[in-house]
Amino acid sequence: MPTTPYVTAAEFAAHPTYLALDNLRQDNSDPDAQTAALTNILLMASAWADSECNQPLGAHVVTRTQRARCDRDGNLQLIANRFPVLWVAAASYGPRPADLANVPDVTAAWIEEQRLALVPIGGARSMSGPGHYVRWTFVAGRVATLVDEDADDAAMAITVADPTGIQPGEAYRLWEPGVEETVTVADDYIPAAAGTAPQPTEIPLAAPTLHAHGEGFSFTGMTSDLRLAVVSYAASLLMRPDTAAEDEYPDNNASSTRSKDSRPTGLGLVKEARRILMSETVVG
Repeated sequence: MPTTPYVTAAEFAAHPTYLALDNLRQDNSDPDAQTAALTNILLMASAWADSECNQPLGAHVVTRTQRARCDRDGNLQLIANRFPVLWVAAASYGPRPADLANVPDVTAAWIEEQRLALVPIGGARSMSGPGHYVRWTFVAGRVATLVDEDADDAAMAITVADPTGIQPGEAYRLWEPGVEETVTVADDYIPAAAGTAPQPTEIPLAAPTLHAHGEGFSFTGMTSDLRLAVVSYAASLLMRPDTAAEDEYPDNNASSTRSKDSRPTGLGLVKEARRILMSETVVG
C-alpha cells in the first residue's frame, strides 16, 4: 500500500469535482481533521489503482529470480514483471541457483518496450541450451513523491521526500495548485542506490523553477491520466446518494436521463478510472 497518496488533498480539492469536502468528519470540525479524512480516502484510491494494475504504480525496487537465455550478442534477456522498468540496478547469473556470478557493470543494460532488459555479460553466445539462473534487481513504476522543503522561485534544486526512481535528464511535474510546472533534473544528478531507505534528498535541476513552491505537494512522473484515475475513484468514494430534498426536480418522475446515468452513484467514475488504468497497463 502506498504511504503517500498519488494525489494530495490540496491537489484533489483544486480539481473541479464540485464535492463538499468540509464535512467528511461530522464529529470534528477542525480543518486539519477534514484534510486527514480526505487524505485517507486518497490513500484508499491510490491503493485501489495499484490493485487494479497488480503492482505499485509509484517507483519501487524489485528483485526477481528467473531463468533466462542470452542472445547472440551476449545479452541476458530479462523480462520484468513490473512496468515500466526505469533501470537495472544489479544482476547475477549462473548454471545453478547456488552458483551465481555478479554482472560487473549493469549500467549498459538496454531497456526495450519498458519491460525487456538486455543485460550484456560479454562475448557471443548461443541461444540454445537450458539458459541461466538469474537474480536481478531493477527500479520500476513512476516517480511519486512530495516536495519536502519550501523552495524559492528560480530555485536550482528541489528537495523531495523520497528520490526513488528519479533519473538525470528526466522531466517531472510539480502539481502545487496555481503554480504547476514541469522541471528537468540536471544531467549530473546521481540516482539513489536501489534499496536505499527513503530520505529527503536534494534534486538539482537543469533550469531554475518558474515559481516558489511549498512542501507537501507532488513531485511526480505519473501521467495526468493516472492522476485522473485516482481523482475519479476518490470522487466516487465521496459521492452521496441524492435525497428528495436535494433533487432539483423532486416531483418529476418522468425524466429518465438522470435515472439511467451511472454518475450519481459514482459507477461512471469507477468505469472511467478502470479504463485509464487498463490503457496505462496495456499500452504504457
